[in-house]
Amino acid sequence: MSFTKNHQHIIFSTAERRKYIAKDFQPKLWAYMAGICRNHEMFVRTIGGVEDHVHILLELPPAIAVAEAVRTIKSNSSKWVNELGQRFGWQKGYAVSA
Repeated sequence: MSFTKNHQHIIFSTAERRKYIAKDFQPKLWAYMAGICRNHEMFVRTIGGVEDHVHILLELPPAIAVAEAVRTIKSNSSKWVNELGQRFGWQKGYAVSA
């Protein structure tokens, strides 16, 4: 038997740090992103941010790499926002620090 707690504080910004995330839209986006995490067996401890970036404190299961988690959250959330008819994008790539 093994026991793992893998907490990650993940921060990523909008493309070119543009203020794409209006204050009135933030709760909807944070809720949608938390739903993405739940659907992929990632536990969100907290999520929030401002107009140009997001902070997520996640508990990842051992089978999900940090890069995979970030890619999943970014791709699904940006697709959803663009389907709503808003111009939106996250920064390209990612950086992971230990």
